[in-house]
Amino acid sequence: MNYLIKDILSKQQLEKAFAFFKMIFIGMPVVDNPEYSFEKWEERMKNHGDLMLYASLDSEVIGIVFGRINNNHSITIGPVAVHENYSRIGIAKEMILLLEERAKHYGIHSISLGAVESAERFYSKLGYKGSLLIQSQIHSIEQLLSLNNKYKVEFTNIYDGKVSQVCLELTEPDRDLQKEYEAVFPGCYTQMMYCKNIGITS
Repeated sequence: MNYLIKDILSKQQLEKAFAFFKMIFIGMPVVDNPEYSFEKWEERMKNHGDLMLYASLDSEVIGIVFGRINNNHSITIGPVAVHENYSRIGIAKEMILLLEERAKHYGIHSISLGAVESAERFYSKLGYKGSLLIQSQIHSIEQLLSLNNKYKVEFTNIYDGKVSQVCLELTEPDRDLQKEYEAVFPGCYTQMMYCKNIGITS
């Protein structure tokens, strides 16, 4: 299949890729997340459009992998999406590996991303290490920690001054624990996160 992987370097390219993102994730909270707004990605494109990739076939967007640089020499990847008609042929893998190589030239130490359940094995195969992120706007960090007596705590944080976050180190997803958190703490949200340390090009 003669698809091409391209950097997003123009507003026109971003508009096409962003329309694909909205189509794939329609109805999901991520579409309304301010960090995923068109304006935010346009701003990032001006500084590091080579970390925003899309796959194109016959001038149509069939996949995207967007990366954004954080303040601590890390990159967060997301959104990641490939059209269902072209899934499982290596497009996402090729884009992520390319983004990893590009990231090294920015002095990046690590890459992190959130994963839906169906993609967890895919990221593990690419060398990403899993952890469980637990978040709540109505429960304290102490409350969220009280339910865990099994896993090492990677970090705790108050995001944006209002969201309690607890991250637990897991070698494998623990669905029972996720269900328990969401049952004991209504309004709590859990998601597997994946992180990979990468080398730095001098």
